[in-house]
Amino acid sequence: MITHVGIIDQDPVRLITSLLDHGVPAGKMIFIGTEAQQETYGRLSSILIPRDIETEFFTIPDSINITTLRQRLNELATRLKESNSEVWFNASCGLRHRLLSAYEVFRSYQWPIYVIEPYSDEMCWLYPAGREQQQVEDRIQLTDYLTIFGARAELPETSVPEALNQQLWDLGQRWASSALELGPGLATLNYLATTCRKEQKLDVELSDKQQGYKELALLINDLQETGLAHYDNGILTFRHEEARRFANGEWLENLVHSTVRAIQSKLPTIQDHSLGVQVYRQIGDREVRNELDVATVVNNKLHIIECKTKGMRDDGDDTLYKLESLRDLLGGLQARAMLVSFRPLRHHDLIRAEDLGLAIIGPEQLGELEQHLHTWFKAAGGQANRLL
Repeated sequence: MITHVGIIDQDPVRLITSLLDHGVPAGKMIFIGTEAQQETYGRLSSILIPRDIETEFFTIPDSINITTLRQRLNELATRLKESNSEVWFNASCGLRHRLLSAYEVFRSYQWPIYVIEPYSDEMCWLYPAGREQQQVEDRIQLTDYLTIFGARAELPETSVPEALNQQLWDLGQRWASSALELGPGLATLNYLATTCRKEQKLDVELSDKQQGYKELALLINDLQETGLAHYDNGILTFRHEEARRFANGEWLENLVHSTVRAIQSKLPTIQDHSLGVQVYRQIGDREVRNELDVATVVNNKLHIIECKTKGMRDDGDDTLYKLESLRDLLGGLQARAMLVSFRPLRHHDLIRAEDLGLAIIGPEQLGELEQHLHTWFKAAGGQANRLL
């Protein structure tokens, strides 16, 4: 089998994705890195070993001393040559001085050298000339991706029955299509569901004024028809905690995730997705938890979608900066993030999101959510752009 060699850097995803492709022969992966990158190596190794790919960590000096670096790389190349290993060098990652030095060393042995092109996700051959490029299979899973960047992920264990899931999706689409008209009513429903959470109960009494809200009455009627709530004499009772959370804003998260599932059948570059991912990162002595409303991997790139049913007047900047930070921390340079907002966004928020490289779907676009998400996922590149 082939021994692959690559250099660890801050965004080492492309050292992994080619090895997971069933059409790429791989028996071993040698990761080149400094002592400080041992922890990253451990995370990369934990993904490959269960897939029967042997791993090794080869240390290089941290100093910018090209002579010493080349000597060390020549030691590795000599050992591989003496062992009669068939070697492929993955030149996709690494600081420039390390990458160019390694390229020279491995090229002198006439070993094949390739890069994984970020947008198309194709394996492109730098040497030998004339070798045909090939699409890398989209096989990295969500938990693998987060592991690479030092995060521990917990995916939800409970699954909604398909029949109920279809009902919830239909309900969410109906609410989203009337986002501007139903906005005040959904804000009130959100408030009532929040009141239940704070008082740790499933029933809440509507005020006389709330009982007169036409939009709220429509929403409550939808909940009753779906079997999620009961309403009688001004008392709204949620059937269970999941129903309360649905009314408390999770309906939008459910809608987005169900839409991603629907798009997956048409867009083969969507390889994994999940709703409500709990992500844990170790910062010093403490573990920090974040929740990703919807997370998916498209064309070997992490996509994070934040769903917001409340207005952003008080915490708009915080929401956007947090989303940008999570994208960069959990997904590296190729990751992408989007905010889906049920409430209208201020011009200031739209400009800030554009500056941060975040995609936005506002209430005006929610009626065509599937179309907008499909376009966004296609922009991640990959084989689908040539097929669709």
